[in-house]
Amino acid sequence: MIAWLNLTKKELRLGLPAFIMPIVAFFIIVAISAYFGNRYGFLGETITAVAFAATAIQVFYLVYYFIHSLSTEKKKMHLWLHNPMPAYKLILAKLVAAITTMAVTFIITGTTFLLALNSTKIIPIEIPWTDVIELGFLGSIHLLLLAINFAVLFLFFWMIFLLFTRTLGNFASFALTFLLFIVLNGFLYGWVTSSALYDTLTMWGSINLGDILSSASVNFNLEMGADITGETSELIIYLGTYLFDAILAVILFFASCWILDRKVEV
Repeated sequence: MIAWLNLTKKELRLGLPAFIMPIVAFFIIVAISAYFGNRYGFLGETITAVAFAATAIQVFYLVYYFIHSLSTEKKKMHLWLHNPMPAYKLILAKLVAAITTMAVTFIITGTTFLLALNSTKIIPIEIPWTDVIELGFLGSIHLLLLAINFAVLFLFFWMIFLLFTRTLGNFASFALTFLLFIVLNGFLYGWVTSSALYDTLTMWGSINLGDILSSASVNFNLEMGADITGETSELIIYLGTYLFDAILAVILFFASCWILDRKVEV
Protein backbone atom coordinates (compact mmCIF):
# COMPACT_ATOMS: atom_id res chain seq x y z
CA MET A 1 0.00 0.00 0.00
CA ILE A 2 2.83 2.39 0.89
CA ALA A 3 4.54 1.65 -2.43
CA TRP A 4 1.34 2.43 -4.31
CA LEU A 5 0.85 5.71 -2.39
CA ASN A 6 4.40 6.70 -3.27
CA LEU A 7 3.65 5.89 -6.91
CA THR A 8 0.55 8.08 -6.75
CA LYS A 9 2.60 10.95 -5.32
CA LYS A 10 5.05 10.46 -8.18
CA GLU A 11 2.16 10.62 -10.66
CA LEU A 12 1.02 13.89 -9.09
CA ARG A 13 4.48 15.35 -9.54
CA LEU A 14 4.77 14.14 -13.14
CA GLY A 15 1.29 15.46 -13.90
CA LEU A 16 2.04 18.92 -12.50
CA PRO A 17 2.38 20.55 -15.96
CA ALA A 18 -0.99 19.08 -17.02
CA PHE A 19 -2.48 20.41 -13.78
CA ILE A 20 -1.04 23.93 -13.99
CA MET A 21 -1.66 24.67 -17.69
CA PRO A 22 -5.50 24.65 -17.57
CA ILE A 23 -5.55 26.80 -14.42
CA VAL A 24 -3.17 29.36 -15.91
CA ALA A 25 -5.17 29.37 -19.15
CA PHE A 26 -8.40 29.81 -17.18
CA PHE A 27 -7.15 32.86 -15.29
CA ILE A 28 -5.76 34.40 -18.49
CA ILE A 29 -9.08 33.95 -20.28
CA VAL A 30 -10.97 35.29 -17.25
CA ALA A 31 -8.70 38.35 -17.17
CA ILE A 32 -9.21 39.02 -20.89
CA SER A 33 -12.96 38.47 -20.57
CA ALA A 34 -13.13 40.72 -17.52
CA TYR A 35 -11.38 43.49 -19.42
CA PHE A 36 -13.79 43.43 -22.33
CA GLY A 37 -16.80 42.69 -20.11
CA ASN A 38 -16.06 45.65 -17.88
CA ARG A 39 -15.54 47.82 -20.94
CA TYR A 40 -19.05 47.11 -22.19
CA GLY A 41 -20.76 46.90 -18.81
CA PHE A 42 -21.13 43.10 -18.58
CA LEU A 43 -18.30 42.22 -16.22
CA GLY A 44 -20.14 39.73 -14.01
CA GLU A 45 -22.07 38.16 -16.87
CA THR A 46 -18.91 37.64 -18.95
CA ILE A 47 -16.98 36.00 -16.11
CA THR A 48 -20.02 33.85 -15.29
CA ALA A 49 -20.17 32.55 -18.87
CA VAL A 50 -16.43 31.85 -19.03
CA ALA A 51 -16.37 30.12 -15.64
CA PHE A 52 -19.40 28.01 -16.52
CA ALA A 53 -17.83 26.90 -19.81
CA ALA A 54 -14.53 26.11 -18.04
CA THR A 55 -16.38 24.04 -15.44
CA ALA A 56 -18.52 22.14 -17.94
CA ILE A 57 -15.62 21.27 -20.24
CA GLN A 58 -13.94 19.40 -17.40
CA VAL A 59 -16.02 16.40 -18.39
CA PHE A 60 -13.00 15.77 -20.66
CA TYR A 61 -10.39 16.66 -18.01
CA LEU A 62 -9.43 13.08 -17.17
CA VAL A 63 -9.01 12.25 -20.85
CA TYR A 64 -6.77 15.30 -21.23
CA TYR A 65 -4.74 14.27 -18.19
CA PHE A 66 -4.39 10.69 -19.46
CA ILE A 67 -3.27 11.90 -22.89
CA HIS A 68 -0.51 13.91 -21.25
CA SER A 69 0.50 11.19 -18.79
CA LEU A 70 0.32 8.19 -21.12
CA SER A 71 2.06 10.05 -23.94
CA THR A 72 4.92 10.74 -21.54
CA GLU A 73 5.03 7.08 -20.50
CA LYS A 74 5.04 5.93 -24.13
CA LYS A 75 8.42 7.59 -24.63
CA LYS A 76 9.88 5.46 -21.81
CA MET A 77 7.48 2.52 -21.74
CA HIS A 78 10.13 0.04 -20.65
CA LEU A 79 10.89 2.09 -17.53
CA TRP A 80 7.21 2.41 -16.59
CA LEU A 81 6.52 -1.29 -17.07
CA HIS A 82 9.67 -2.17 -15.15
CA ASN A 83 7.70 -1.36 -12.02
CA PRO A 84 6.91 -4.67 -10.23
CA MET A 85 3.32 -3.59 -9.50
CA PRO A 86 0.52 -5.10 -11.61
CA ALA A 87 -0.92 -2.98 -14.40
CA TYR A 88 -4.12 -2.13 -12.54
CA LYS A 89 -2.13 -0.45 -9.76
CA LEU A 90 -0.06 1.53 -12.25
CA ILE A 91 -3.15 2.80 -14.04
CA LEU A 92 -5.13 3.31 -10.84
CA ALA A 93 -2.37 5.58 -9.54
CA LYS A 94 -2.74 7.72 -12.66
CA LEU A 95 -6.52 7.78 -12.29
CA VAL A 96 -6.37 8.88 -8.64
CA ALA A 97 -3.82 11.58 -9.48
CA ALA A 98 -6.02 12.76 -12.35
CA ILE A 99 -9.17 12.91 -10.20
CA THR A 100 -7.27 14.80 -7.49
CA THR A 101 -6.07 17.50 -9.87
CA MET A 102 -9.49 17.63 -11.51
CA ALA A 103 -11.11 18.23 -8.10
CA VAL A 104 -8.82 21.20 -7.42
CA THR A 105 -9.42 22.63 -10.89
CA PHE A 106 -13.15 22.11 -10.54
CA ILE A 107 -13.20 23.93 -7.19
CA ILE A 108 -11.38 26.90 -8.73
CA THR A 109 -13.63 27.23 -11.78
CA GLY A 110 -16.81 26.34 -9.88
CA THR A 111 -16.15 28.85 -7.12
CA THR A 112 -15.39 31.54 -9.69
CA PHE A 113 -18.67 30.72 -11.42
CA LEU A 114 -20.74 30.96 -8.24
CA LEU A 115 -19.08 34.19 -7.10
CA ALA A 116 -19.52 35.78 -10.52
CA LEU A 117 -23.11 34.55 -10.73
CA ASN A 118 -23.89 36.03 -7.32
CA SER A 119 -22.30 39.37 -8.21
CA THR A 120 -24.44 39.74 -11.34
CA LYS A 121 -27.68 39.54 -9.34
CA ILE A 122 -29.42 37.95 -12.34
CA ILE A 123 -30.96 35.01 -10.46
CA PRO A 124 -34.67 35.87 -10.27
CA ILE A 125 -36.98 34.99 -7.43
CA GLU A 126 -38.44 32.20 -9.55
CA ILE A 127 -35.10 30.34 -9.34
CA PRO A 128 -34.13 30.08 -5.65
CA TRP A 129 -30.49 29.67 -4.75
CA THR A 130 -31.37 26.32 -3.16
CA ASP A 131 -32.30 25.05 -6.64
CA VAL A 132 -29.09 26.43 -8.12
CA ILE A 133 -26.99 24.72 -5.43
CA GLU A 134 -28.92 21.45 -5.77
CA LEU A 135 -28.54 21.51 -9.54
CA GLY A 136 -24.84 22.30 -9.16
CA PHE A 137 -24.32 19.41 -6.76
CA LEU A 138 -26.08 16.90 -8.99
CA GLY A 139 -24.32 18.29 -12.04
CA SER A 140 -20.93 17.94 -10.33
CA ILE A 141 -21.54 14.28 -9.53
CA HIS A 142 -22.69 13.50 -13.05
CA LEU A 143 -19.78 15.43 -14.54
CA LEU A 144 -17.31 13.36 -12.50
CA LEU A 145 -19.00 10.09 -13.45
CA LEU A 146 -19.01 11.03 -17.12
CA ALA A 147 -15.38 12.11 -16.90
CA ILE A 148 -14.42 8.72 -15.42
CA ASN A 149 -16.36 6.87 -18.12
CA PHE A 150 -14.68 8.89 -20.87
CA ALA A 151 -11.27 8.33 -19.28
CA VAL A 152 -11.73 4.56 -19.04
CA LEU A 153 -13.00 4.43 -22.62
CA PHE A 154 -9.96 6.41 -23.78
CA LEU A 155 -7.67 4.16 -21.73
CA PHE A 156 -9.08 1.03 -23.37
CA PHE A 157 -8.52 2.29 -26.89
CA TRP A 158 -5.10 3.68 -25.96
CA MET A 159 -4.02 0.21 -24.93
CA ILE A 160 -5.36 -1.17 -28.21
CA PHE A 161 -3.34 1.53 -29.98
CA LEU A 162 -0.20 0.45 -28.12
CA LEU A 163 -0.95 -3.15 -29.04
CA PHE A 164 -1.19 -2.27 -32.74
CA THR A 165 2.05 -0.26 -32.64
CA ARG A 166 3.95 -3.47 -31.90
CA THR A 167 3.46 -4.52 -35.52
CA LEU A 168 2.23 -1.35 -37.29
CA GLY A 169 3.38 2.23 -37.51
CA ASN A 170 1.88 5.00 -35.42
CA PHE A 171 -0.32 6.37 -38.20
CA ALA A 172 -1.69 2.96 -39.22
CA SER A 173 -2.22 2.04 -35.57
CA PHE A 174 -4.11 5.28 -34.91
CA ALA A 175 -6.28 4.85 -38.01
CA LEU A 176 -7.12 1.25 -37.14
CA THR A 177 -7.84 2.15 -33.51
CA PHE A 178 -10.07 5.04 -34.58
CA LEU A 179 -11.97 2.75 -36.95
CA LEU A 180 -12.43 0.22 -34.15
CA PHE A 181 -13.67 3.02 -31.88
CA ILE A 182 -16.28 4.07 -34.44
CA VAL A 183 -17.48 0.48 -34.86
CA LEU A 184 -17.62 -0.44 -31.17
CA ASN A 185 -18.69 2.86 -29.65
CA GLY A 186 -20.64 4.39 -32.50
CA PHE A 187 -22.52 1.39 -33.82
CA LEU A 188 -22.39 -1.48 -31.33
CA TYR A 189 -22.93 0.62 -28.18
CA GLY A 190 -25.59 2.69 -29.91
CA TRP A 191 -27.40 -0.46 -30.98
CA VAL A 192 -27.28 -1.91 -27.46
CA THR A 193 -28.52 1.26 -25.73
CA SER A 194 -31.45 1.57 -28.13
CA SER A 195 -32.61 -2.01 -27.61
CA ALA A 196 -35.45 -3.24 -25.43
CA LEU A 197 -32.98 -5.38 -23.48
CA TYR A 198 -31.07 -2.27 -22.41
CA ASP A 199 -34.28 -0.69 -21.11
CA THR A 200 -35.03 -3.86 -19.15
CA LEU A 201 -31.55 -3.90 -17.60
CA THR A 202 -31.41 -0.22 -16.71
CA MET A 203 -34.92 1.18 -16.18
CA TRP A 204 -35.28 0.08 -12.57
CA GLY A 205 -34.63 1.65 -9.17
CA SER A 206 -36.21 4.98 -10.03
CA ILE A 207 -35.48 7.86 -7.67
CA ASN A 208 -37.62 10.98 -7.81
CA LEU A 209 -35.47 13.99 -7.03
CA GLY A 210 -38.44 16.32 -7.08
CA ASP A 211 -38.74 19.57 -8.97
CA ILE A 212 -35.48 20.99 -10.17
CA LEU A 213 -34.37 23.59 -12.70
CA SER A 214 -34.72 21.98 -16.14
CA SER A 215 -34.27 24.90 -18.53
CA ALA A 216 -33.25 28.51 -18.48
CA SER A 217 -33.30 31.42 -20.88
CA VAL A 218 -31.05 34.46 -20.79
CA ASN A 219 -32.06 37.90 -22.02
CA PHE A 220 -29.52 40.69 -22.39
CA ASN A 221 -30.40 44.36 -22.31
CA LEU A 222 -27.90 47.17 -22.68
CA GLU A 223 -29.62 49.19 -19.96
CA MET A 224 -30.85 46.53 -17.52
CA GLY A 225 -28.07 43.95 -18.00
CA ALA A 226 -28.91 40.25 -18.10
CA ASP A 227 -32.01 38.50 -16.85
CA ILE A 228 -32.47 34.77 -16.41
CA THR A 229 -35.79 33.01 -16.27
CA GLY A 230 -36.16 29.31 -15.77
CA GLU A 231 -38.60 26.45 -15.56
CA THR A 232 -38.60 23.52 -13.18
CA SER A 233 -39.68 19.97 -13.85
CA GLU A 234 -39.68 16.63 -12.10
CA LEU A 235 -36.34 14.82 -12.28
CA ILE A 236 -36.21 11.02 -12.12
CA ILE A 237 -33.02 8.96 -12.26
CA TYR A 238 -32.62 5.19 -12.49
CA LEU A 239 -30.09 3.21 -10.47
CA GLY A 240 -29.99 0.59 -13.21
CA THR A 241 -28.42 3.07 -15.62
CA TYR A 242 -25.67 3.94 -13.16
CA LEU A 243 -25.03 0.28 -12.39
CA PHE A 244 -24.83 -0.60 -16.08
CA ASP A 245 -22.36 2.22 -16.79
CA ALA A 246 -20.31 1.31 -13.70
CA ILE A 247 -20.05 -2.36 -14.71
CA LEU A 248 -19.09 -1.39 -18.26
CA ALA A 249 -16.41 0.99 -16.93
CA VAL A 250 -14.96 -1.71 -14.65
CA ILE A 251 -14.88 -4.20 -17.53
CA LEU A 252 -13.08 -1.74 -19.80
CA PHE A 253 -10.66 -0.79 -17.02
CA PHE A 254 -9.58 -4.35 -16.30
CA ALA A 255 -9.54 -5.19 -20.01
CA SER A 256 -7.09 -2.30 -20.44
CA CYS A 257 -4.98 -3.61 -17.57
CA TRP A 258 -4.99 -7.12 -19.09
CA ILE A 259 -3.83 -5.79 -22.45
CA LEU A 260 -1.05 -3.83 -20.75
CA ASP A 261 0.01 -6.79 -18.61
CA ARG A 262 -0.22 -9.61 -21.15
CA LYS A 263 0.15 -8.03 -24.56
CA VAL A 264 1.90 -4.67 -24.40
CA GLU A 265 4.38 -5.52 -21.66
CA VAL A 266 5.72 -8.75 -23.15
